[in-house]
Amino acid sequence: MTNKKELNEEKEVVEENGEKKKLFKEKVVEFFKKYSIISYTVIGIALFFLSMLLTAQMKTISNTEEVIAGKREAQLADELLTLQQEYEALKDKYSASEKIVEEYKNNSSTNDALINSMKKEIENLSTLAGTTDLKGEGIIITLTDGTKNAAEVDSNSLVHDSDVLTVVNELKAAGAEAISVNDQRIISTSAIRCVGPVIQVNYQKVATPIVIKAIGNAQYLESAMNIKNGIVDLLKGTAGIGITVSRENEVTIPKYDGVLSFRTAVESN
Repeated sequence: MTNKKELNEEKEVVEENGEKKKLFKEKVVEFFKKYSIISYTVIGIALFFLSMLLTAQMKTISNTEEVIAGKREAQLADELLTLQQEYEALKDKYSASEKIVEEYKNNSSTNDALINSMKKEIENLSTLAGTTDLKGEGIIITLTDGTKNAAEVDSNSLVHDSDVLTVVNELKAAGAEAISVNDQRIISTSAIRCVGPVIQVNYQKVATPIVIKAIGNAQYLESAMNIKNGIVDLLKGTAGIGITVSRENEVTIPKYDGVLSFRTAVESN
């Protein structure tokens, strides 16, 4: 009897323990179910925000790349436009240079004629300026002091600067192309004057005999000098100043050896 009771008690204890274990298992499962849902929810929320952050970051990166790409494209477009403009400018210059070269090639004969014309013009200007030696037909006039004896000699029998200037002016009026006085070339700025007892031409002293050379039509120049009551008659009639005129086939006149310069006069536009 006692054993049966003990067995029943043990059976009850076992059953009770089994129920407790079952209850414990149920609570454990319920606990994990409950907190697993919360964990999943928390994890899901975290993943949602993380995905949102990643999406925003990706958009920001994408927008930044688009901005950078846009700026780069605009910069490249500006550089391309600048290069195109420079190319067009160089192309125009090349075309202009090419036309000039073609003109020179096609008009070489014209250019030669132009150069020759310019050379002749320079030569003419140099001749007029008196900076070149010249030769040609003309006349030579020689002036000497009067030949009266010493007791009768006065200032009128001497060759003066005014006598030389008168002869030079008559030669210019007669068409002389070049004139020299004792090898001093007469140009537009030449001065013939008396400084004390000495005659100066181009600020250089000259003494008798005064030799005046003129290039031009020899016959016409000689006739102009020997015309009745002309310069020769005038000078011969004043105290016997000596004057001779000779026609020459070739007269040589040296160039002006002074300095040609203008301090005040300038070209008028």
